[in-house]
Parts: sequence; C-alpha cells; structure tokens
Amino acid sequence: MNDDEIRQRGLEYAKYLAARSPEEQQHFNERARRQGEEEHRAFREKFQAGQCWVCGEALSAFNPTKPCPHWLLKPSGFGKEHFELITQKCSLIRLEHYLRWIANEEAFAKNINDLADEGSGKLVELTIKYKNLQWSFSCSASDLSGHDGGGEHSKRPHWHFQMYVDDMPFIRYNDFHLALSDEDAGLLEHIRNNSGKVRRRFAGGTSMGDVLNTSTLEQVVAMGRSAAKEDEAKAALIELSTMIVADPGKTINGEDIYNLIQAAKAENVTVTSKLRGLQGVSVTTVVSPGTGVVAKAVRSGGRKRQRGDPLKAQVDREWRERLKRQIDRAD
Repeated sequence: MNDDEIRQRGLEYAKYLAARSPEEQQHFNERARRQGEEEHRAFREKFQAGQCWVCGEALSAFNPTKPCPHWLLKPSGFGKEHFELITQKCSLIRLEHYLRWIANEEAFAKNINDLADEGSGKLVELTIKYKNLQWSFSCSASDLSGHDGGGEHSKRPHWHFQMYVDDMPFIRYNDFHLALSDEDAGLLEHIRNNSGKVRRRFAGGTSMGDVLNTSTLEQVVAMGRSAAKEDEAKAALIELSTMIVADPGKTINGEDIYNLIQAAKAENVTVTSKLRGLQGVSVTTVVSPGTGVVAKAVRSGGRKRQRGDPLKAQVDREWRERLKRQIDRAD
C-alpha cells in the first residue's frame, strides 16, 4: 500500500468515526470498555504468572521468529534491530495499551505521563515507565500527514518511539519512522479534526491525564489521602496546595483551622478536603502531579521547548508541575 492509499484509508476511517450518532458512539464506547476490561483481567492473570498475554510464552522469552510486544521488557537477546518486527504486528494504539497495562502493574497511573501541559502539543505524546524501563510515544500533525526531511519513511503517515533502559538510551525517537495503521491514522485524524473534544481512554491503562482531568479534579481533592511518611509523599500521585482568603469583612478563625487539621489527621484524609468546608472564605486548591510521577520525554518540534535527557526532564517537570490547575470555590 502506498502513502496516498494509507492517507485515504485513514481519512475514510476518520469520516466514519465522525458520522456516528451520539447513541452509536456511546454504544461503541461501552462495548470497547467491556472488551478492554475483560482483556485486562486476562492480561493481569498471565502477567502475574510471568507469562505474556499475547503470545503465551514466558515474559523472559525471546524468539526472533515470533515478534511480540513483551520484547519491550527487554528479554535477553532483544536488540534495537528487532524493534520494527514488533510494530509490524502491533499498531501504535495496541502497543501503547499493552505498555500502559504493564506500567499499572507496578503503580497506579503515576507511571504513565500523558499530561497535555507537560507536552508540546502533539497528537500523541506520552511516557510510560516500568521498573528500569521507559517507553515514549510521539506523533505530531506533520507526522500524521507525512513530511520531508527524514527519507522515504517520513513521507508516509508515521509515529516515533523512544526507549530508555537504566536511564540510558536504547531506542531514540529519530531511529525509526514507524508506519501508522489505518485504525491509528483514522483515529488521529479524527482527533486532529475535533481538537479538544476527543479523549482517548484505555481500560486498565489509567494515566495521569485521567487522574488530573477537569472532570475528576473535584473527586481527587475530596477523596485524597494524606501521606503519613516522607517516602509516601515522594511517591504520591499528586500534591495539593490550598490558599484560604477571608471574604470581605470576615476573618479566619485559627481555632477552626486547627480543628479541621486535627479532624483530617484522625480520618487520614487531606487537610484540603476539610478546609473546603469552611464558611465565609474563598478556597483555592492547586493540584499538581506528585514528584513520583514519571517525567515526560518530549520530542523536539511543536511549541519550542527544551528536550533534555531524563534527568534534565525530571528537573524540568518539577517546575512545570507548579502550573496551576485551579478549583475555586467561594462558600
């Protein structure tokens, strides 16, 4: 299939997605959610037994004649030269979903950073971590369209991948221009045509973008738990900072604040969740990614920003996590 045929089939799939009624979309989403949950349960059972859900072999197995996404766990014998064999069998979306599942086996959500405000505006831009491994996906609008400057492979609709092992590069973004499948190209075209209106959801693959979504922030604040120890704080999903301002003509009673703090300790909830019950004040809560959230490895392009290595990216993220996601409430 030539480049124009790939683009055309992607556009046709995007038109199909756009033409569905709200009822059809809801039915499709619900069916996909149920299927995803069933597959995730099967995956977990296999993974926890040390086996791959896709091929059925041990996660430590490597057979160059049987490409499988579990190779990205870097079993003995797997090299960069074998990577394209995986992508010939697995699309971007399917590979991403598989690695999201793996990441959440180690820790919920914080090992998957797809936060838009830590990126550079690409259609797909996230980093996934599991133990000493990090995988990053990237696809810009120009990648989806195909572009000059990277040889023949860059002229077709494509995406990029990066992999680090023990904080050292194993696969770099510019090593490959990986062909998008019809499904990938169609979904990304649909996202491009409906900017800000389409959310990608992955059953069992909850990410920081899901946790810190505007529709869930109120619940995050209300249901948060206070970290009892320093190591728990460092590993936390989120950090909460709250500012209290008395309404005009009102004062803040220090005893009320003290009582709320003690109640929060007793109930093992955040002080923030209690402070929001104060009367006669405005409460502003800033919700930031915790320091334990994996840093996003941003590929150059899009809005100009520093790329950096993983250590520099971590420092960069630490100040970016101060970007405000405000929830304001005036009682």
